[in-house]
Amino acid sequence: MDTENPEFVSLLEGGLKTALERARTADSYQHWYYALSEYQASFNDGHLNLHDFAKMGHVLPRRWPGFITGLQIDPNGAEQHAVLLSREPDGPPEGAVLIECDGRSADVLAADVVGRAAGRWNLRSRRVNFAGALFLDWGNPYAARPQTCVFDVEGRPTTYRLSWRDVSLETQQEGLAAGRTTRFTAPIEMREWTGGAWISLGGFDGNPTGVDGVRLVPLQAEVEANAAKLRATPRVVFDLRGNNGGSSAWINAMARTLWGDSWVDARAPRSEGVDWRTSIANQETIEGYKARFAQQPEMLDWANAITDGLQQARAEGRELWRQASEDQTAPDANPTTDMTARVFVLTDFGCASACLDAVDLLKALGAVHVGQETSADTLYMEVRGRRLPSGRATAVVPMKVYRGRTRGSNEPAVPAHLWTGALSDTAGLERWIAAL
Repeated sequence: MDTENPEFVSLLEGGLKTALERARTADSYQHWYYALSEYQASFNDGHLNLHDFAKMGHVLPRRWPGFITGLQIDPNGAEQHAVLLSREPDGPPEGAVLIECDGRSADVLAADVVGRAAGRWNLRSRRVNFAGALFLDWGNPYAARPQTCVFDVEGRPTTYRLSWRDVSLETQQEGLAAGRTTRFTAPIEMREWTGGAWISLGGFDGNPTGVDGVRLVPLQAEVEANAAKLRATPRVVFDLRGNNGGSSAWINAMARTLWGDSWVDARAPRSEGVDWRTSIANQETIEGYKARFAQQPEMLDWANAITDGLQQARAEGRELWRQASEDQTAPDANPTTDMTARVFVLTDFGCASACLDAVDLLKALGAVHVGQETSADTLYMEVRGRRLPSGRATAVVPMKVYRGRTRGSNEPAVPAHLWTGALSDTAGLERWIAAL
């Protein structure tokens, strides 16, 4: 329905053609699972996917060649696949760096073997988070596993013939855990540190009674009560480690409390608005939000405006309904703010959706972006899920599309200062940021 994205139709039909061809010869759970996994990955859209696959009594095999690698990033930003766990006496030792396998360079091999089912392989966040699967075989019949590989072992190219065999779940988890230095969820709280104030926002779930919401509501009140002190402190860090998105309302409210309405209105990224698909299922989804927002007047008004707009547009036979940006007035030409603190926004590779909106907003207000490169999203947002008729998977589809958004489609936010240490090292991060 989106005439501004004509390429989508070819993606849809091309992926379907491949999946149907595979359906003619599929004779195992793995064929079914990976055919669908690669189909969804072909859209390169984190808001358009399948999940909750039914196991149907099947267990994917677990095989490895005796070692597991992970993606490491040096201080200059260069990537390399290095052995993190080795239980193969005649295989590459821990620390060995992959050069190529079967004539394919390390990056080409990772894209062929892992990226095809992971999707969005152009994003460093995806390459880091899925790198550990390079030498783990879960039975994907469409990806050829390497047989002969060359590693750099202490400066010497060394060739190894791989022997694939079963691996225990415990060993597999140990190997994958060795590469998960990028995963840490910040608690939702505000505290003092030697540099000033540290505001941790590990989640943005929009439900005020949910796991995040019950912490975000009092945190928001705490920010309001201490606004004057926060504005005058030397540094304020917005810690978004572990935040995968949710509702942008939380960060918008905090920003307005600290910087003031005129400053936010003048500096915040703007878009022309969003187009909503006017389907009955989309309207029913937004209607379902209203009970959740009963104690949040602004969010309830938001939901009411959307359902009214969708209903009217559908009655007029329109397939899309344009919801204009909330503030169409010209911003103050000379805005002022009492915010004098130096602000930092700390991210990891998993930052997506509303977390990205927070980064966009805070950077526009003057924050320095530090940590790791974020994930990215397309212009399609606000998802709903629907169980497929077979009952064997749930389709997640976006309901709206941005128009005129400043940040491009699938464009990550790249930090001004790159952190290459463990994301769980909060003390190290504090010292690092204090020195910037």
